[in-house]
Amino acid sequence: MKPAINMGDMVITGPINGPFNGEVKPEAIVTYERGKGLVTHRVVSVDGSALVTKGEALEETDPWPVTLSDVRGIYLLKLPYVGYALNFIRTKLGWFLTIILPATLLVALLAKEIVKEALGKA
Repeated sequence: MKPAINMGDMVITGPINGPFNGEVKPEAIVTYERGKGLVTHRVVSVDGSALVTKGEALEETDPWPVTLSDVRGIYLLKLPYVGYALNFIRTKLGWFLTIILPATLLVALLAKEIVKEALGKA
């Protein structure tokens, strides 16, 4: 979706006809459900409840049909590089460094304070 959205960007979407975006129309960027995944593409044309979509880097439109019921949201903004961080957190090393290690350190510090208090008052 370059140049609008780059690899690693996190896309924030809003509901169709929401307070910050309008209806689905040509040139809008939408995120829709395809199989078990989500796809973010630009709308080329709208024919009733059927959409023709296309990725920015692609010459041809998407060969599959997209209906308004498939659309999960309309593009509001992007958060650059946040997607890379989220993908890293999903790895074993990322989970360890961002969740397990800090939680272990916090528990150790709390245990140290508890022991210190218990021994100090005994």
